[in-house]
Amino acid sequence: MEQVAFDTILLDAMGVIYVNGDDVGELLIPFLREKGVGAPDADIEDAYREASLGKFSSGRFWQRFGVDPSVEDEYLARHALSPGLRSFLRQVPGQIRLACLSNDVSEWSWKLRERFALTDRIKHWTISGDVGVRKPDPRIYELAKAVCVESARTLFVDDRLANVEAARASGFLAVLFGQGDRSVEAARTFDDVLRMIRTGAIA
Repeated sequence: MEQVAFDTILLDAMGVIYVNGDDVGELLIPFLREKGVGAPDADIEDAYREASLGKFSSGRFWQRFGVDPSVEDEYLARHALSPGLRSFLRQVPGQIRLACLSNDVSEWSWKLRERFALTDRIKHWTISGDVGVRKPDPRIYELAKAVCVESARTLFVDDRLANVEAARASGFLAVLFGQGDRSVEAARTFDDVLRMIRTGAIA
């Protein structure tokens, strides 16, 4: 069995598993504009936030803006996996537990992971829409610990600095993904994450 530095790898969804880190600004708002929705961006962002806290369903989200919920799959089809993710999932040693910690609408998270057949490899999902709390709130990191063998041997990977800092405050090792911010440990690619898994060095 390959020697590894971590028991659990905890991945963010948007900006790590999937390409778009700002899925609301980059995907959702433009999609609603195409459907004729003229509501201010701030109203859409607020409604998304409420849905991503489980306060109402995805169907009610669409209805709030006068859009037929049947467009949901059309919207979700605009999401794409991040380059290198498939190869990364194949190369992560089998003894490592792979998990996801993400802010998302519950129904959208389920549909995306099923669409991309991710659940065979990433078996544990802590989603804000399911648990009623969002990153970087410390409570969601405490909930995520339930799927980790040990927080000190868990590597959390996220594309937002506030989430990385909150994870560290909760006892996880954490790195910023896809960015070159020298003020914090970062992994530009999944190859960097694999190196960290094998060496334990996250600097």
